[in-house]
Amino acid sequence: MADGTVIWDLPGGQTYVTTPGSALLFPALCTPTGELPLAPAPPTRCANREGMMPLRASTRAENRAHYIAQERRHNHQARQTPQTSWATTQPTPPDHPPDDEPPPF
Repeated sequence: MADGTVIWDLPGGQTYVTTPGSALLFPALCTPTGELPLAPAPPTRCANREGMMPLRASTRAENRAHYIAQERRHNHQARQTPQTSWATTQPTPPDHPPDDEPPPF
């Protein structure tokens, strides 16, 4: 086995062996790290998985219907409010006549 080789043993019995390509370019970096401790076994889960699943406050259909109704109310209110035109929001021109000189910048 070359330095830097990783061996993966899967729970299903398959074994995969990998060798990094950097082992050829940087052999000094491929020093063994030693044996790793085994990970603790995962906790056992209860048989009834429904108890672990979060419940929705409302269904997707109810959420969609609420969203559509809210948008329709918003659009109806927007149509009911008077709209100001662009011309009424423009500043009024000054009372003195414009001079023919350009601005000082």
